[in-house]
Amino acid sequence: MYLSYYNLNKKPFQISTDPKFLWIGEKHKEALAVLTYGILDNKGFLLLTGDVGTGKTTIINALINSLDDDVIIAHVTDPCLKNLDFFNFIATKFLIDKKFSTKGEFLNHLSKFLNDAYAKDKKVLLIIDEAQRLKPELLEEIRLLSNIERQDTKLLNIFFVGQKEFNNILIEPENRALRQRITINYYIKPLTENETKEYIKCRLNIAGSEKNIFSSSAIREIFSFSKGFPRLINIICDLALLTGYVKEQKTINELIIKECAKELQIPAEEAIEDDSNIETGRLKPVARVVGCFFLLVGLIILTWYISYPADFKIKLSNINKYMTQIIDNINNSKSEQLLQSSSTTINSKSVAQKYSINQIDSRQNKQVQISEEQDELLEDKNISNKNLSDNNGDHLDKLGVVPKQIPDKNIIIYFKYNTNELSENALIKLNEAAEIMIQNPDVYIIIKGYTDTFGNYKYNKVLSMFRANIVKSYLTGKGIEPTKIKAIAMGPENSIDTNETAKGRKINRRVEIEFLTQGLNKTG
Repeated sequence: MYLSYYNLNKKPFQISTDPKFLWIGEKHKEALAVLTYGILDNKGFLLLTGDVGTGKTTIINALINSLDDDVIIAHVTDPCLKNLDFFNFIATKFLIDKKFSTKGEFLNHLSKFLNDAYAKDKKVLLIIDEAQRLKPELLEEIRLLSNIERQDTKLLNIFFVGQKEFNNILIEPENRALRQRITINYYIKPLTENETKEYIKCRLNIAGSEKNIFSSSAIREIFSFSKGFPRLINIICDLALLTGYVKEQKTINELIIKECAKELQIPAEEAIEDDSNIETGRLKPVARVVGCFFLLVGLIILTWYISYPADFKIKLSNINKYMTQIIDNINNSKSEQLLQSSSTTINSKSVAQKYSINQIDSRQNKQVQISEEQDELLEDKNISNKNLSDNNGDHLDKLGVVPKQIPDKNIIIYFKYNTNELSENALIKLNEAAEIMIQNPDVYIIIKGYTDTFGNYKYNKVLSMFRANIVKSYLTGKGIEPTKIKAIAMGPENSIDTNETAKGRKINRRVEIEFLTQGLNKTG
């Protein structure tokens, strides 16, 4: 996409964790020092909390990489398990080659494993990520694991990593025994504006940039949008580079950041309903109220006209003409707005085509290509949308090309965990969607972004909107008018399957493209 344009050798703002882009600020250095001390000194229970996207996973990965081979680590990324499943999982991570069917059997083998590690002068660390998702029963079982100890030292260090909601769980009365055993507690805060600047500069340098792509005013806008949360910084910077590439701007300024921030905002349900009223040609509630008002004024004028003498009626007649002119002007204004909101242009090959991301080998792309003669016909300014829709594809039929059918089902694009990359299969689907819209100019689409139910709800909504906008940007880059596309953030709502399985998590990290028609049936 934008890599060669900005002289980058890799994408600097992926939301997935990449150790190559590790940036250690003062907060991260302090957290690492405190946690490393707790592990090496066998402090027992350690706790790291922070809001969504503050860099907890980055700290965990940096901590694991900094520890020597004499520390045996088991890292649990999803603790939402049944007790026995949890025991078998950590046993596998500790390379205990046995499947357990009872808790007692597991505890015997774990005790032997811990004592053997102690005899070899090794330390054992259990890291539990997403700790706020732990069920109360399992949380108590984990606390009891710390009872396996020697008189002079702890045999097992347990490191809880979670969102700030986990602190609320710990202060509950039933968890007071666990709370009293936590010896090290560190809360990581978001970045400051200066740290945000250094963070962006570091990632750009690692990606190969030799200059500041973002202006100082752009940095301020990024901080204003992200509030210093690294994950949100990555999201808006990535979208800003894509937008700057489309606009052919080598330097990202504050206007581009504001535009991207507006795209990433989550609209309220009422606003979405308002927009849908415009798209389907229905008047807004405010417009209906205004119409009723003028109708009432007209009735009052008519009543006066009947009741008053002839000389006064002449004056009222002039007033009535004046009011009629006002109403006509308002109706004409409304008509122009509706026409502007629903009009589409066949000649859509603008600069946006320059950020087409299609790099798939021609052997993999088996779609039927539009001939040059057909392409010139579609771009002819003298051919209106109305002619194309009235003839129902006659122009294409004369060329021997049958227009692509509008699919009955939504086109679904899947995303991997914590990434916004479009797979090769996704690009093939998007190319087909673009071709359908070019050949059927009366069609418009709604792009709905979804996520799984893990993590913070608000962040998931932002992420789903970001993914929906990625799909929208690709289609506009293929020449589709933005006025024919609406992106909506669904977040974790309407999940298809339970998130307890890998399959369930995958099918919920998706974007659905729904085709809507005006004057065309489903068969095109």
